[in-house]
Amino acid sequence: MKKYYKDMDIARGIGIFLVVLGHSFPDSQFNGSVFYAYIYKLIYSFHMPFFFVISGFFAYKIYSINTLRDYGSFVYGKFKRLMVPYFTVSLVAVPIKLYMNNYAARPVKLNSLITNILIYPLDIPIQYFWFIYTLFFIFAVAPIFKKLPINLTLVITLLLNLLFTKQIGLFYVYGIIHYLFYFFFGIYLKNTYDKWKNIKNKYAVVLVFSIVLMAMNVFDVGKEAYPYYNLVTSLLGSSIFLIVSQLIMNTSVGELFRKMGRYSYDIYLLSWFSQTGARVLCYQMLKLNYSFVIVIMILVGFIPILICKWILNKIPILSKVFLGHK
Repeated sequence: MKKYYKDMDIARGIGIFLVVLGHSFPDSQFNGSVFYAYIYKLIYSFHMPFFFVISGFFAYKIYSINTLRDYGSFVYGKFKRLMVPYFTVSLVAVPIKLYMNNYAARPVKLNSLITNILIYPLDIPIQYFWFIYTLFFIFAVAPIFKKLPINLTLVITLLLNLLFTKQIGLFYVYGIIHYLFYFFFGIYLKNTYDKWKNIKNKYAVVLVFSIVLMAMNVFDVGKEAYPYYNLVTSLLGSSIFLIVSQLIMNTSVGELFRKMGRYSYDIYLLSWFSQTGARVLCYQMLKLNYSFVIVIMILVGFIPILICKWILNKIPILSKVFLGHK
């Protein structure tokens, strides 16, 4: 019987809340607010590696692959789960972006649309879908390492993370190599779960790690030091919220994040529509107060929960193509 990890569902909920919050700033100038700019930088210093850690934690199936047929079945399953919604939602977003091109920070270019969706995931209609694309290819690559000891795999992928810094946009090769370490770090955490879940002085660890993480985000670092800086902030942030997930496991806040975590993928797939609509209407058209718009964008970012619960999950074909359900 598959073991249920309640704290990891909470971690998913915290992760998706950070994603929604990070996407809730109406523009990149932050209305001149140093505080908002700092919050944005703090979130982005770790929240995507955090998601790859969580994905790796649940990637136990790669160790049951023994034949080429097993591998094909595994990759096909991940394609349906990840890439089918990636293509569907990306294409559905196109006419909406075309209609609102005058308000878009990144207007759609039809002459390169299909090419970008297929092989340049950083230039697609919903830019942050690069995560889904990258995660699929990491799942496809990860079984190569299955016969190696996990500690050796961590060393190899860590070296790749630090040394391979060339930004290759084609298939987002850079992202696949960069985030592979965090994926296997998640697998390592799964293998050692009973040890690290019982670490002592959790509150003190969270406090110290939080102080260090916040201090590191006060400063900017040069290009040469950035890979090491990013590694440290990613591991600190991930560790903080993995521990916090355990600390709040039996609280009402923990239960809220757990429920949020059950819809984390759905929110990631669909929140662009409601958040973009809120940004265009409230900020660019109605010129409402910047802080008020942030609150609105956070709230509407969770509308996908209702859409999935009341509509998509009740219609099998829609749940397959939009959410990747079986």
